Amino acid sequence: MSSVVTRLRLPGSGRQAFAYGGLVLFTILLYLRPNELLPIGTFPIVRIVALVTLAAFFVDQLTARRPLSVLPWELKLLLAFAGLMLLAIAMGLDPVTSFNGFTNEFLKVLLIFILMVNVVTSFDRLSRLVQVTILCGTAIAVGTLVEFARGTNLVHGHRATGFVGGIFGNPNDLALALNILLPIALGLALSRTAPGSKLLYWGCTGLLGLAVVATYSRAGFVTLAMVGLALLWRLRRRYPALLPIGAVAALALVLLAPGSFWNRIFTIFDASSDPSAAQSSELRWALLRRSIEVAGFNPQRWLFGVGMYNFHIVSVHELAQHNAYLQVFNEVGLPALIVYVAFIASIIQRMGRLAKACEGVRAYRPVWTMAVTLQISVIAYAVGSFFAPVPFLWYLYYPAGFAVCLRQVVVASRRAREVAPPQESPGRVWYLRRAQQ
Repeated sequence: MSSVVTRLRLPGSGRQAFAYGGLVLFTILLYLRPNELLPIGTFPIVRIVALVTLAAFFVDQLTARRPLSVLPWELKLLLAFAGLMLLAIAMGLDPVTSFNGFTNEFLKVLLIFILMVNVVTSFDRLSRLVQVTILCGTAIAVGTLVEFARGTNLVHGHRATGFVGGIFGNPNDLALALNILLPIALGLALSRTAPGSKLLYWGCTGLLGLAVVATYSRAGFVTLAMVGLALLWRLRRRYPALLPIGAVAALALVLLAPGSFWNRIFTIFDASSDPSAAQSSELRWALLRRSIEVAGFNPQRWLFGVGMYNFHIVSVHELAQHNAYLQVFNEVGLPALIVYVAFIASIIQRMGRLAKACEGVRAYRPVWTMAVTLQISVIAYAVGSFFAPVPFLWYLYYPAGFAVCLRQVVVASRRAREVAPPQESPGRVWYLRRAQQ
């Protein structure tokens, strides 16, 4: 990795080493779910690690008389999103359920996002955290593929689920989580210089893709295809070898995937041959119609929704929404949906700007690669979440946090004048000014 890139850091980047270590440990525990793998019952180890890490961070900030947190634009949007959730709780149909959902799920997401954008203060720290996340996600993929090969832990007799539960317990949610990680894994494979490291992350990329296929998720397949095309388009000039690799992978999928897989995928166009797929399609259309009916002409429901996790009360057969955007609209209101979409769009736009600014500067190739793959990761979420009720869960907020941290360390390094212009392209230092926009 370029020595220029390894010097990308915020001022005082050596601080909060304990909190950073706690964040890495929390990430491992979040993915591998020790309560399901170890004989510890319901002992709240993940919650304890999170609370200790957050306490250490805030105590250090207070004792050093530093602000409690930096406030990048994306964090301001998340705080606004949380505020609108609290308003929706008060105006909702079942405030107790909404409050429990907020405190048990989204509040943790928000606090860890705050921790991440404050303690990931250098490109080295960011790179290590990204690698840990990809390795943990690959471990989930490997466990899923092993159980799929054994014919265990399957839905409908053929669809793989995560070998641990939580956000991986449903085939569609598992496929979404792995699709989000796949472009980041490929970015690591491309940016590594050591052959062993390259091989490791190429293997991670392949395993993540195989596990998505094993879920038999139609939404997962559509998202996977979009991710593959986006990666080939964005990386084609810098890495032309990806075109034949992508073609071989697509051909292998066509030739080697079982007929049952393609039968399910083609139910996207005609579900009459698969009763479960037909029922799923009918329910999604029914939920779409019901979401419009719930809002109706009631200004309160347009502004505040029915309350977080309250849609099932007014839904069809008490089903939850299967679309993240409609879920936010129905449960938190139109203003919250605008903030939510603005958050996603901001990440995609800013990573695009950063990638464009770094393009053509060899010393900053790892930054360019990470910016491109994080942008595609968030696009994968934006597409896949049309089919999953996940706006308050972890799926989006880890890659979004990585993106915010990447931009912060690049911009702050320029401001502190810690990084000299790359020797091979001295006229390109303007990209750092553009990255601030």
